Amino acid sequence: MNNFFLAGLICIIFYLFIKHDGIIDYYREKESYQKLAAQKNQLDQELQTIKDQNYLLKHNKRYIEKVAREEYFYIYPDEIIITLE
Repeated sequence: MNNFFLAGLICIIFYLFIKHDGIIDYYREKESYQKLAAQKNQLDQELQTIKDQNYLLKHNKRYIEKVAREEYFYIYPDEIIITLE
């Protein structure tokens, strides 16, 4: 009886590890889920930053001027830029 119980327990353990939705597959899927969740959080943060920049570009003239000067090198007429290197 004891040997039968032990053999049955071993079969059940093998079944849980080897079957299609077994423990090994569960941990693989869990790891994949955690990576995707981290990537989603990062992309959500990037999206929020872009939304904030978009709002500022639509509503804040100083921010528009700052972006135009820094990224596109715009200057006022008759303005002289001196760079020190």
